[in-house]
Amino acid sequence: MLPHGDRVTSDVTGGVVAVGLGAAGVVMLWVRPGTAVALRLALAAAMVATPAVMAFHRLAAAQSQCLIAAMFLAMYIRAFHRDGPGRVLVGVLVVSVLSAVWVSPAPLYPISYLIFGVAVIAAGEAFGVVTKALIVASCTDPLTGVFNRAGWEMAAAEVAGSRTADLPVAVVIVDVDNFKAVNDSGGHRAGDELLIDLAQSWTRAAPSDAVIARLGGDEFAALLTGHSRDVVDEFARITAESLPYASVGTAQSTDPQESVSDILARADENLYGVKHVRRERP
Repeated sequence: MLPHGDRVTSDVTGGVVAVGLGAAGVVMLWVRPGTAVALRLALAAAMVATPAVMAFHRLAAAQSQCLIAAMFLAMYIRAFHRDGPGRVLVGVLVVSVLSAVWVSPAPLYPISYLIFGVAVIAAGEAFGVVTKALIVASCTDPLTGVFNRAGWEMAAAEVAGSRTADLPVAVVIVDVDNFKAVNDSGGHRAGDELLIDLAQSWTRAAPSDAVIARLGGDEFAALLTGHSRDVVDEFARITAESLPYASVGTAQSTDPQESVSDILARADENLYGVKHVRRERP
C-alpha cells in the first residue's frame, strides 16, 4: 500500500504484476526477436498488465491515467493486426479494462464505464486504423496495387519470424523482356498498362496466400510459404504460359537458416539464366 497522510491511495499489487509481465515480455522479445510467438506473448502480457494495475487502484484519477495506456494498446492492435482479429483483441481488452474497473475499490460513476469503453474502442478505430492506412500506403506500389519493396521486406521478416524446420519457402520472380522497347514504341502509358495487367493477372493466378510484390521497374516476385514443390512448379509453369513476354525464375528452400533474401538471390540467378536462353533463341 502507498499511504497519503492517513489514507491509502494505491495498492502496489497491480503494479508489481504489471512490472513482472512487462519484464517477461521484454525477455521473450530479446530471446526470440521478431518471432510470431514472442510478439504474441508480449502482446498478451501487455493486455493483462494494464487491467491488472487498474484492478487495484483506489482513486478515480489513477484509473483515468491507466486508461491512456489501454488506448495506446488499442491503437497498436488495430494498426498491426488484420481487421477481424484486431477487433476481437480490442474487444477482449475493453472487457478486461471494464472488469478491472468494476472490481477495483476506486469510486466511479456508472457513466465512467461507458466513457472508458468508448475511449478504448475509439482510439483503436480512429488512430489505429489511420496508422494502418499509412503503413499500407507506404508498403504498396501506387501503380500496380501490389506490395512494393518495403512491403516485400516486411512480409519476408514475418516469414522469417514464424519459420520452422522443413517449412518450404519459395520465390518466383518475373521480369519483362525488352521492357524498354515497350516504352519506346508505345510510350510510358503502354508500359504502365502492361505492368498493371501483369500484376493483376499474376495475382489471380497465384495461390491465395502468396505475397506478390513489385521489386522495382519491371521486376515482380511472389513469395510462397508452406507449398509443396509440385504446387510451386505448377505456378511457375502457369506464369510462364500466361506471361509469354516475361522471363520466370524460381528458387525453393526448406532450410530455416536460409533467409528469404538469399532465396530471392537464387531465384534472380535462375531468372537471368532463363533470360539468356530466351535471348539466344532464333
